[in-house]
Amino acid sequence: MCVVALAHRVHPEWPLILLGNRDEFHARPAAPLHAWDDGSGIVAGRDLQAGGTWLGVQPERRRIVVVTNVRGAPPDPAKESRGALVVDMLRGDGRFADPVESDLDRFNAFNLFSVAGDEARLLSNRPAPHIDALGGGIHALANEPVDTPCPRADRLADILRRQVKKPDPDFGALMAALTDSDAPALFLPGEVYGTRCSTLVAVGRTGQVLMMERRYDARGRTTGRTSLTSDWGG
Repeated sequence: MCVVALAHRVHPEWPLILLGNRDEFHARPAAPLHAWDDGSGIVAGRDLQAGGTWLGVQPERRRIVVVTNVRGAPPDPAKESRGALVVDMLRGDGRFADPVESDLDRFNAFNLFSVAGDEARLLSNRPAPHIDALGGGIHALANEPVDTPCPRADRLADILRRQVKKPDPDFGALMAALTDSDAPALFLPGEVYGTRCSTLVAVGRTGQVLMMERRYDARGRTTGRTSLTSDWGG
């Protein structure tokens, strides 16, 4: 994901709402949002090149993890996969199931939101490795270091903030907002590189989980939609 916003413990009926856009090369193959058949319990899209994911949910463990890259130095192919980090954290198993700060420089530049039960954290290795607990509120990331102002992330945070003030947040309106290419653009059109999909995850007060994904081609046209439901910790 390259822009993402999280409403954590803000809305009384929907205590967790996360949404964002994944920007990537259109030639990089990916599978749409689905329940993985490997016994992990993960529900996510899948990067078919490296095998990981950019955003996923493990409902039984009450976990959500989403990662963005960070602009800067070219990726080092010798580094560990950021998508594999997401998978380990979702599964609660593997070398990086519960990473510490000294692990973070093993990866190319990234920002990451992690939710486990009622706790949320921010992990990043730019400008330096750090892991921070997140309190209730609206939080946003994009592909900038976390100490750098980012109008794109601020815009998405404001859109989410307005929705969670309503008794009934409009998830359709949130998904539609992710297709806006007006500056600062949430949606990035591009024939080679651009927005590949929009995703929303909402966890209700009684434990229902709603996941929505919309996918796009290189011309920005919608190529598919997926909606799934599950139970948080069910």
